[in-house]
Amino acid sequence: MKPLRQRRPAASALAGFGLVEIMVGVVIGMIAILVIFQVYNVSEGFKRNTTAAGTAQQTGLYSAFAMGMEISNAGSGVGAAATDLQWCAPPAVITGKVSDLANTFLPIAVLIADSPGGNTNFDAFAVNYSVASTLVTSAPFNANAGLGQSYQVQSPGGFHAGDLVVGIQTPGTYGTALNPNCAASTVTAVSAPDANGIVTLTQTGSALNFTTVSLLFNMGPCNRAQKVEYSVSNGVLLSTPLLNTSNANLATCGQPLAQPGNPVASNVVVMKAEYGINTTASKEQELDTWVQATVGGGWDPTTLLNAQAATINQIKAVRLGIIIQSEQFDKTLANFTGGNYVNGDYTWVLFDCPAHDNTCPGRLTGSIAASVNPPGNWRFRKYETVIPLRNVIWNPN
Repeated sequence: MKPLRQRRPAASALAGFGLVEIMVGVVIGMIAILVIFQVYNVSEGFKRNTTAAGTAQQTGLYSAFAMGMEISNAGSGVGAAATDLQWCAPPAVITGKVSDLANTFLPIAVLIADSPGGNTNFDAFAVNYSVASTLVTSAPFNANAGLGQSYQVQSPGGFHAGDLVVGIQTPGTYGTALNPNCAASTVTAVSAPDANGIVTLTQTGSALNFTTVSLLFNMGPCNRAQKVEYSVSNGVLLSTPLLNTSNANLATCGQPLAQPGNPVASNVVVMKAEYGINTTASKEQELDTWVQATVGGGWDPTTLLNAQAATINQIKAVRLGIIIQSEQFDKTLANFTGGNYVNGDYTWVLFDCPAHDNTCPGRLTGSIAASVNPPGNWRFRKYETVIPLRNVIWNPN
């Protein structure tokens, strides 16, 4: 028998991928990976920009809301007693900063300090208001009170233990550094009222004597007395109490004390504040124009700290402008030529009016240059708000 010869399989049955096919497959795979990466990169860019803009928007809204609430409370109680508190002395040393407000009880609801060096720098302001819950007007002394002695006033429910009170020695006479005319102390105890409603206030002691022509004003609980500065440092909006708010020692509670600022918001690149004033001091209380608190302009801290109630009460409103920067850098803005971006630079206008020119009172402009290396810029959000000083308007003098 002949042995069977095995057939050799056809060449086509043993053939695999050739070099050309493998290279084509690799190229197709690389193209797919490139397309997927580009799609991911574009979508991630949209997500990054949307998130960054949204974060800046939230920060700006919160900052404007928080500062607006504080300014809307400014002058509470203080405005009602402006004709009494105007006799208090300005600070013995005036630095021109809003922190000077801690060293006087003048009836200034909001004190603004304009930033030197142009519109792109940060303004600062301080608010001042009483938190007394039962008495917002000054009470007359019923008897003389020497240094360290108790106060007798006819106010059966107007004062409480722990209240920060301001004695006005001689209404009608302006205080000076040598004769401050006003002195603060903290109430430690209140007696029950007698048949005439007269109470005796035990207090921590002040540096002045008071007579029956003197007046006593209540700032409210010493640990809640409000003199707060708002400023920006290294892009962080800070809220800084100007008074000691610890009632562990009533002798120092409510007294001026330098404290660290509390961060409110970050990525702040511009913050500006202006006064809305009634230039004619008319009884109708109209707001005539907007002014900056520039040095020598008549509304700077040094001028207001030496002003009388009639001038201080010309301030009817405050407006704020704030610009927030996004946390993430956007390279695509280098070639963006719409909106407020021109070749990557960001130009801004605050406090504009229909004229859109320099005839608008208090109109401010500025620009934030784009980055060259790497090219691009951040996203920005701008917010403006106007806050009437309602506590001052309701208590004209």
